[in-house]
Amino acid sequence: MSLAAKDAVGGAATAKKNRTSSVVQFDTSRFADQSGAKARRLALSAIIFTALTLLVLAFGGTIQSIDYHSLVHALRHFPATALGWSVLATAASFAAVIGRDICAVYYVGARTPRLAPLIAGFCGTALGNAVGFGTLTGAAVRYRIYRAVGIRSDEIARLLLFVAGGFGLGLAGFGGLTALIEAGPVSHLLGWPTTLLQVVAGGALTASIILLLFGLRGSVRIGGFCLTAPSKVIAAMQLALTGIRLFCAATALWVLLPGASVDFFSFAAIFSAATALGIVSSIPGGIGLFDATVVWAFAGHASIDQIAAALLAYRGIYFAMPLVLSAALLAIFEARLAIAPGVPTANDRLIEAATQLSPRFMGVIAFATGVMLLVSGATPTFGARLAILSMRLPLWVVETSHFLGSLAGVVFLFVARGLFERRDAAWWLALLMAAASLGLSLAKGLAYGEAGFLAVVIGLLFATKRQFDRPASMLGQPLTIGWVAAAGLIVAAAGIIFFVAFRNADYTARDLWWQFEFDAQAPRALRALLGAAVLAVAVGLWQLLRPPKGLAPRPDLIAVGRAARVLRVQDKSQGMLALMGDKSLLFSEDGDAFIMYGKRGRSWIALFDPIGPIEEWPELIKRFVALAASHGGRAAFYQVRPETLPFYLDAGLSVMKLGEEASIRLAAFDLQGGARAHLRYALKRGEREKLTFELVPPHATPQIMDALAEISDAWLRSHRIKEKGFSIAAFEPGYLASQWIALVRQDGVPVAFASIMTTGILQEAALGLMRHSTDASPYAMEFLFTKLILDLKAMHYGSLSLGMAPLSGVLAAPLASRWHRFGETIWRYGTRLYNFQGLRAFKNKFNPVWEPRYLAASGTLSPFVVLADAMALIGARFKSSGARAWNE
Repeated sequence: MSLAAKDAVGGAATAKKNRTSSVVQFDTSRFADQSGAKARRLALSAIIFTALTLLVLAFGGTIQSIDYHSLVHALRHFPATALGWSVLATAASFAAVIGRDICAVYYVGARTPRLAPLIAGFCGTALGNAVGFGTLTGAAVRYRIYRAVGIRSDEIARLLLFVAGGFGLGLAGFGGLTALIEAGPVSHLLGWPTTLLQVVAGGALTASIILLLFGLRGSVRIGGFCLTAPSKVIAAMQLALTGIRLFCAATALWVLLPGASVDFFSFAAIFSAATALGIVSSIPGGIGLFDATVVWAFAGHASIDQIAAALLAYRGIYFAMPLVLSAALLAIFEARLAIAPGVPTANDRLIEAATQLSPRFMGVIAFATGVMLLVSGATPTFGARLAILSMRLPLWVVETSHFLGSLAGVVFLFVARGLFERRDAAWWLALLMAAASLGLSLAKGLAYGEAGFLAVVIGLLFATKRQFDRPASMLGQPLTIGWVAAAGLIVAAAGIIFFVAFRNADYTARDLWWQFEFDAQAPRALRALLGAAVLAVAVGLWQLLRPPKGLAPRPDLIAVGRAARVLRVQDKSQGMLALMGDKSLLFSEDGDAFIMYGKRGRSWIALFDPIGPIEEWPELIKRFVALAASHGGRAAFYQVRPETLPFYLDAGLSVMKLGEEASIRLAAFDLQGGARAHLRYALKRGEREKLTFELVPPHATPQIMDALAEISDAWLRSHRIKEKGFSIAAFEPGYLASQWIALVRQDGVPVAFASIMTTGILQEAALGLMRHSTDASPYAMEFLFTKLILDLKAMHYGSLSLGMAPLSGVLAAPLASRWHRFGETIWRYGTRLYNFQGLRAFKNKFNPVWEPRYLAASGTLSPFVVLADAMALIGARFKSSGARAWNE
């Protein structure tokens, strides 16, 4: 079996295991395979490093012989007919790829929408060509697409093996056939004896024919998969389509080579060998190794500059163009889902699965954008455009634009990883850098093509925004050694290009670095390259040498049980949020107090004050701050009370006001007077609309859990949001089963509910989760709250917390901080973003006492970063640890 087929088996097996196992099984297998995966990554890195080293040693002299100006001249004067034929051959090659997928679907006996093989074949191959590991990357894309249309995992595995095996066999057969047809010229090009070439080529072709005619019988078991041999007709079709793909791919490059210096079949044989070397090397797109093989084979038959220009044009047509078209296709699918939402059909499920591939494509495009900007900064600007700029812009604008453009290229290299991981911060940074780079490209040299590509990138980013929904910090993303090394190699390659482009510059001149003139392009490019290198090294060292971020483990059953026992003897009912299972827990030395916290990037954010005896707080706060500092993070406490501020000030934290919390003093609450007329009306109106209220105790909550789930799901759908967490209660059955539930029925049907967080001490209660169905009475929630307050008063509770109103009471006094001025501005004019004033107005109906709540965080600027991270933690999709110990 070929290397490509083995990769496909591994990719299919991993994909199948990940999707058919439970969550616990997946996590276990992941940690069990961690050492093996690390060894494979190291081996792969060693292969790539060795290949690149040999490439530099073997072809360093060839690179030095390239004349930059001749290369640019050749690129700008390509015949339109040659470019047209190359594009046509590329289209035919990808049509054959799609045909291979159709054939493979037929082989496994599956039925799919017509769109599925087109997306899987075209997008999978485009991504595989650009990223490298072509078969394995294409397998991942194909798995997602075919899984979305209902093909079973075992059938997908057979399909992937069939495609990979067909490609390996077709490559051997195509290369062997073309080499035999022109054995003499090919042996001369390669420097091999003709007899040796005929033996090798004949052996490859013969092996392909024998496997096709006699070897495809019965079934073959590979690992846990049973691969049924295809019929000879299907196998022949697959080999024929593979041959067409390779034939057209070779044609796409051959028509760009100067003057048909080598006949096509001789070239096709070299092309097949170069393609195989590119696959084995695992270098993205086989870049460098594939190109060097072609240059080496044809160096004596055409100008090195013309061959290099043909290879660059081929890379743009056969690699870059399908990648951008794939991303555009996914962007169109995004628009299709946004414009016509409704009941999902088979095609809609397919399109939804396809759009989830957008981050991969945008990550590759962002990395390519970084390469483009770095190369642009290391090469000279056309003289005519520079003359126009000299009449329009001052010199300092051109110099600054050139320098900043190269720095933006480095940023793109690193932001690409964040896009791969769907980080929202990476999306925003990529959009900002693309918009800034567009202006810089025009200001530094009127680079219209570069600006056009950046405009396309901006459009694709806007179209795919929905897919970047992971609220994670760019500053907190882990950068592997491999990624840092890749960025370093790109910067080094830009340096090589610089020396090729400015080979005639006088590098011995002492004032080279300080020449600031419009026509002093070498010093300008040298400064930009140095700035890019310094930034790349700084980011790499900062990422690799900074302390590990540390982990915030989810609590297990034992930890949740300990927290539940602490809560039973405390009066702070909001501490019940610790039992949701989505926050980490840090206990004091004797276990009588704890802090619940979440982590995002480098922010370690504790929710509320510590829970437990106050005499244990100083030690616990100190330990939490030290824990964050040990991992290079920032410690913070979110929504702390005013009377506890000295603890945080003593710990060296800064304090800023977040808003105010509404607390009803139940003993003083009644329905008398004109101020309570609206509450009396809500009760009467609710009775007329047949609303009834009941307070369900915890032991009876499981009996109504299904009804609560229906109300909750309807509320989420109507508001088009996902379950939140951290400081907001979420619908978690085990968590709700520990609480009182205030339930409102309309005509006997549950329509609204609210969970009531209480502890073992009848002092303070707090509202938890609140939901209502879409057909509930407009007065249902007001009816619920009024009845609840009266019942809690009758049960002799002291107070009921209605939760916080963000930015309430953040006033811009004459000596107020910038935060207070900013907060008041948002409070006054930010209604379109969030109904700040409406929320306070609703809670004011119950005449609460408003108590301030604060954020305590380390550092001067850290509180603002922490606040953004806290909002991201709240907005992140709720994930529970599944703990249930509090019911015991």
